[in-house]
Amino acid sequence: MSAHEKHVCDADCLIDLHRHFARTCFRALRRLAKLGALKLPDGVVREIKRGTDKLAKFVKDNERFIAVSVMQDSRIRDEVAILERRYGETIVYGNQKYPGFWKSSAGRKAADAQVVAVAKAPGGTAVSDDRAVQLVCSLEGITCIGWTELARRLNMAKQLELGI
Repeated sequence: MSAHEKHVCDADCLIDLHRHFARTCFRALRRLAKLGALKLPDGVVREIKRGTDKLAKFVKDNERFIAVSVMQDSRIRDEVAILERRYGETIVYGNQKYPGFWKSSAGRKAADAQVVAVAKAPGGTAVSDDRAVQLVCSLEGITCIGWTELARRLNMAKQLELGI
C-alpha cells in the first residue's frame, strides 16, 4: 500500500469489514484514518451514522479525520454532477449497457458518484464491490478495489488455523 494512497470506501465496504473482522477492522481503520488514508464522502458518513452499532460509533468518533464534504469542495461537487449526468441512468461499457448509479436501492440518494468523485483526486482508490462504481472507475481511469483486497492490504485477511 502506497504511503500517499487514499482509500475512499462506500458504506458496504465498511459494513463487510466490520462483519468479517470486528475489532481488528477498527484498529486498521483507525490507523488509516490517522494517516489521512481513509476518506468517506459525506453521503457514506450519513448512511453509516444512521446505525447504532460500533461502526456508527467509529465513524462519529473519527469523522473529523475521514469525512469529505462534497458540498463544501466545489471541485468534488462539480465532479459529482458530471458523473451523475454521465452515469446516473445507464453505464455503457463496451457493447453492454448496465444500470447506472441511480438504479440501486438508494436511488438518487446513492453516494456512489461521491465515492468515485473523491477517489478521482490524485492518490485516490475507490473501495467498492458495487458494479456501477467499478465500471465507472474503469471508464474514468480510477483505481478501484473491493473490500477483500482492502482487508488483504491491511493484513486482516488470514486463514484461521484449525487444530487438526
